[in-house]
Amino acid sequence: MAPGKRGARKRKSGEALGEDTEGSGDRRRKDRGNKKYIGAHVGIQGGIWKAVESCTEMGGSSFALFLGSQRSWKRPPLDQAAAARFQEQLSLQGYEPAHVVPHGSYLMNCGSPKEDVFEKSQALLVDELSRCSLLGLHLYNLHPGSTLGAITTEECVDKIAGAINYAHQQVPAVVTVLENMSCQGNTVGGQFSELKSIIDKVRDQTRVGVCLDTCHAFAAGYNLSVEGGVKAMLREFDQEVGLHYLKAVHLNDSKGKLGCCLDRHEDIGKGQIGIAAFRDIVNEPRLDSIPLILETPGRPGFEYAEQIELLYSLCEENTLID
Repeated sequence: MAPGKRGARKRKSGEALGEDTEGSGDRRRKDRGNKKYIGAHVGIQGGIWKAVESCTEMGGSSFALFLGSQRSWKRPPLDQAAAARFQEQLSLQGYEPAHVVPHGSYLMNCGSPKEDVFEKSQALLVDELSRCSLLGLHLYNLHPGSTLGAITTEECVDKIAGAINYAHQQVPAVVTVLENMSCQGNTVGGQFSELKSIIDKVRDQTRVGVCLDTCHAFAAGYNLSVEGGVKAMLREFDQEVGLHYLKAVHLNDSKGKLGCCLDRHEDIGKGQIGIAAFRDIVNEPRLDSIPLILETPGRPGFEYAEQIELLYSLCEENTLID
């Protein structure tokens, strides 16, 4: 689940976008965790470059965005002028492409047993990777797929890997990032071993990675809420998949209990995972330098800006710039 734009903070006087005496990125990092890039999923209403503005306004250092409408398989081509303006804003506001992680369309099911859906999903994957390339972005995150209860997990894995291999042949360089799922319904990727099965079948493994969603992991049975739970999950991920494949994290608390298999995001510290786990996450050296992106529902007075501020406040002194 990935919501739209929320929680933009008001800019202070003299903080207008593009007004940058020492570099917005440098300024932001002096106030924030040195190696932690925390942000949120932001909207693209009014132009895709608006995503950069929205993240800056809420004090984020990384962000996710959709690359087009979630309601249609066919979308107009990405305007080159809009893409150039997006890249210009990235540069002006001090964002690195590695800290921007577009989120795949929910229409896609690259493991679908329905041939028409599979074909449309594969074509949409090519289109979305092409959009990443035009925007100068290197990462693209998607939900792996679902068996729909009609084929085996192994058959679904074969189809997902096949779609990725096909898309990689059409579009160079962009890394396809698989998101772990909550084990809800017939989705594939809730267990780390399933993610590894897909990766094993991708021909160019330098172009595949994983985004760990904390809510999904908890719902799938990985207990982040206990002391040492974050380290235990990362240890298991390293054993099953390999930490070198970890490209991003979605920061979400969980409305559902451990092992519930429900994809129900909650605001940071307001759910079943709890604030202590997120303190561990923002102080975990193995998560340095990768995007940590909120997809929480938000509530009055505790929108994205406030949750980003909270997470940065949990960073201990040794993670801050002197």
